[in-house]
Amino acid sequence: MPRRFRHNSRVGYHGRVGYRGRTGYRGRVGYHRRNRTSMYSPYSGGYSMDRYGVGRHRPYPWMRDLEEMAASSRRRRERVARQREDSEERRPRSEKKEDKEKREREREKKRKEEERLEKEKKEAEELLEKMREKERREKEERERLEKERASKRPLSIKDVDMNIPDNCKAHHTDKFELTQLPEDKRELVVRRGQEFSLILKLDQEYDKAKHDLVLHFTTGPNSSPIAGTDITLTVDENGRAPTHPENWHARLIGQNKIDVTVGVSPPCNCFVGEWSLFISAQSKMPDKNVQKEEFECSSDINILLNPWCKDDQVYMKDTNLLEEYVLNDQGAVFQGSSDHIGAKVWNFAQFEEGVLEVCFSLLRKSHGYKVGPHMSNPVTMARAISAIVNSNDDDGVLVGNWSGDYDDGTSPTAWINSSDILLQYSRNKGEAVRYGQCWVFSAVVTTVCRAIGLPCKSVTCFDSAHDTDGSTTIDYVFTRNADGYLKRDRDRTDDSIWNFHVWNEVWMARKDLKNEYDGWQVIDATPQEISDDIFCCGPAPVAAIKTGNCKILYDLPFVFAEVNSDVIRWEYVNKLTWINMGSDTKRTGAKIFSKNPDGKPYTDSLTISRWQKSSPHDVTSDYKFPEGSREERRAVDNAAQASRVFRGKQTPNDVKIEMVEKDGMMVGEDFTIEFRLVNTSQKKREVSSLHLELYSKFYTGEIKSKIFFKPLPGLTLEGKKDKTFSVDVKSKDYLDKIAEQANMEVIISATVAKENNNKDNIVKVDNFRLRRADIEIKMPTSCKKGEELTAHLSFKNHLPVPMTKCVVYLGGAGFEKMEKIPQKDIPAKSDWKLSVKVKAKRVGLEQFSVTFDSQEVPDITGRAEVQVK
Repeated sequence: MPRRFRHNSRVGYHGRVGYRGRTGYRGRVGYHRRNRTSMYSPYSGGYSMDRYGVGRHRPYPWMRDLEEMAASSRRRRERVARQREDSEERRPRSEKKEDKEKREREREKKRKEEERLEKEKKEAEELLEKMREKERREKEERERLEKERASKRPLSIKDVDMNIPDNCKAHHTDKFELTQLPEDKRELVVRRGQEFSLILKLDQEYDKAKHDLVLHFTTGPNSSPIAGTDITLTVDENGRAPTHPENWHARLIGQNKIDVTVGVSPPCNCFVGEWSLFISAQSKMPDKNVQKEEFECSSDINILLNPWCKDDQVYMKDTNLLEEYVLNDQGAVFQGSSDHIGAKVWNFAQFEEGVLEVCFSLLRKSHGYKVGPHMSNPVTMARAISAIVNSNDDDGVLVGNWSGDYDDGTSPTAWINSSDILLQYSRNKGEAVRYGQCWVFSAVVTTVCRAIGLPCKSVTCFDSAHDTDGSTTIDYVFTRNADGYLKRDRDRTDDSIWNFHVWNEVWMARKDLKNEYDGWQVIDATPQEISDDIFCCGPAPVAAIKTGNCKILYDLPFVFAEVNSDVIRWEYVNKLTWINMGSDTKRTGAKIFSKNPDGKPYTDSLTISRWQKSSPHDVTSDYKFPEGSREERRAVDNAAQASRVFRGKQTPNDVKIEMVEKDGMMVGEDFTIEFRLVNTSQKKREVSSLHLELYSKFYTGEIKSKIFFKPLPGLTLEGKKDKTFSVDVKSKDYLDKIAEQANMEVIISATVAKENNNKDNIVKVDNFRLRRADIEIKMPTSCKKGEELTAHLSFKNHLPVPMTKCVVYLGGAGFEKMEKIPQKDIPAKSDWKLSVKVKAKRVGLEQFSVTFDSQEVPDITGRAEVQVK
């Protein structure tokens, strides 16, 4: 037999004769013709016969086994199926009938079982319903018996739910941490003139026919109905709304069995502060006697001013602005000079735990710890706040210090958070905190006012005048030295011009004045001048300041002089001879700024030059008409008529000194002072005794050190011509004399010869500030609440000397408290870097701020914003 036929002729399971020739999936006609492979392959695994007896190649031997196993399995299934069919056909008909009857019996049995189960289920439901009915009857009987017993005992209150989440959200007070403490410590904070709800938990159902509820509110020591500090209200069971906004009112809002909801409406002129609540449940007994059960609430109810309420004296029609002036706890105060403005980021922190309590305490302390109408009227409250924030008369919050020596306290430049100041004052039992300057006083005032609900903002006036004699003018006195040069006589000059001064504006209706003076009012807590025998200032209507109406309350002449006084220059010859050298009508109130009222953290640049398009919110036009306009000059005349001293009219000089404005001069670098002499007349003028003086000074105008005196050559100035002068200043000349905030004052003076041997003395006094570096902060712009972040801080020391006694202060309303971090000395002309960990504690757009203090250059600042989710 040929070799190719031997494979299928072997004896075995798959080798029986004809196996490959049987009809199957391999034996279908045409199968191998369609799927035939080559007869030979180097990977041959064996051969098989196709239907024509031709050998077929399988690549691998195991493929043949799989095919044979599949065919065997198919044949077994076919065989079993045929046997089952044959068996069924051979069964006798009698067996089929028996199977049918059996199935019918099973179905009948199943039906009866289902009927039995249905019957049992129905009986169980009927039994359950009877049990429920019995239980209902027993419950009704118990309730009836309870009512009978209750009718024989008085109504009592088991507990009071202050409904803090809903009330605080409706009253815009849900940001106060006081309302978010654990249940046994949290307190309700609401606003006057608006209803809040209380849920009373009773021991029995309230019956209008037999029961009454009486609310008893008290505030302050020795409360009494006469003083308005002891209020008794009977709850109106008919649920009627208040009839008059200036009256207390309580009404029944709803009842759910033994829970009763009561609405309380404090009047729109309610005293602000902490109120205690006692509730009396009164019951008419069967013997016709009235029995009372008292309940004392364990926590106080804090009532604030309400600028959202139309009947409140502090109501602000544009309620969108309240997002900034009441609810924003992050902002900035502006410093520097009119040509170089710096922003200091500040955390007002009016919602921080403990701050509201301190604010109420300050209001009481300002009036001898008495509670009365002064805690209702925003005019008296604002005036009291301007007094109590400084410590000069009444052991107030802050000690002012402009000396530069802060070794026994905290440098004013180190503060970035009002709560640190207020809580330290509280912890030390009313001992004044050391130290503050004008922006610190203003920031604390902003915190106190916003906490109690009085709309408030910090306002910075650049080139702010300090008038000491009520003349509404600023008088500079000069004398001649032995060389014939004019020099400022500091002993005879009491008035001054501050590089900047920060005060506050508060919003209210002035019911003590005409309606035209409603709106923003200036108050100032910085202790500058005495008003009514104490250091305080305002409220002074901004509208009256603009028109120069200085005859109304309060302190209008002083505030007017700050923003719009003329500067009068005098030459002192002897006690009998004072020469008026002319005036400068544009010297004071150059710019008046506040933060943009967007209700968000401050996000603009920390350094703002005159060339930048973006700037803070400019409110200069609220205080004064355009310089030199007829309205502005009329306002100055109006103010002069109300002053105690009249200066008369000044004749302008025809030769003027104009400063050439520059920007970007850094502390530690050389710079140049440039100015022009301008002849405004048609005739030539002889200029002599020309000189320049440069001083370092504090921002209040007080001189620290003289840097140099520079005589300049005289000249002849032709008509309508000008001449520019430049004076170079080296860092070595000023670096050891510089004052904090790097403020400089330059005085340029000369004598101008005119016709007929007449002479004019011309003087130009100007100030500027050297720039400080800003701290660069690199940190994530978003995170989750409770997540820890890393902030990378850096700046460059531009000084040619090391920076010593360095301290870093970190803060932010939305971040956990951070301690100050002492730093090593920073070498000259080198970079400083620091990485710190901070943790976000609340959701929202939060501001992280940094202040770096050193002995050489204090108050280097930086800020960054983080969106906390």
